[in-house]
Amino acid sequence: MSIDPVGAMLDALGVRFALIGAHAMAARGYPRFTLDIDLLTVDGRVLDPVVWSPLADAGASVTPRRGDADDPLGGVVHVLLPDGTDIDIIVGKWKWHGALIARAERMTVAGRAVPVPVIGDLILLKLSAGGYGDLQDAAALLTLGGDEARAHVKALIGAVQPDITSEWRRLEASSQ
Repeated sequence: MSIDPVGAMLDALGVRFALIGAHAMAARGYPRFTLDIDLLTVDGRVLDPVVWSPLADAGASVTPRRGDADDPLGGVVHVLLPDGTDIDIIVGKWKWHGALIARAERMTVAGRAVPVPVIGDLILLKLSAGGYGDLQDAAALLTLGGDEARAHVKALIGAVQPDITSEWRRLEASSQ
């Protein structure tokens, strides 16, 4: 598993991104593993297939999909590297996604320094995803992050679109 080819492409383009999903959670101390790697950016240039030509020429399968007007995401680029590494680059379209990326801290994951959101931001992402597993992950992250993560979420939840306040209230009530 290597994030290097995709990370290097994003870096060369000047695309800001952060590692999200299970690998970010593991980097922050919650051991939830999966084979795929998820990255978040707000830079729509990644949806242009031409950007990925060098990876495709090297044998990677690259499938960019732009979200429609009703989609909560700007799109997704699915990359399958020749070594079998499966990477999704999720294009966020909300201001809070960009702020989350800006706050991310560099950590070494899979042998590469990548920006990883703080625990409170991972909780916000999980609440916004809203699936059963996501909500379970948010609860585990809240336990791990404690008062600092709780304060972070409370300070920033008003900026999250779509609104996740009710999900947060349920999570907070169940964790006390």
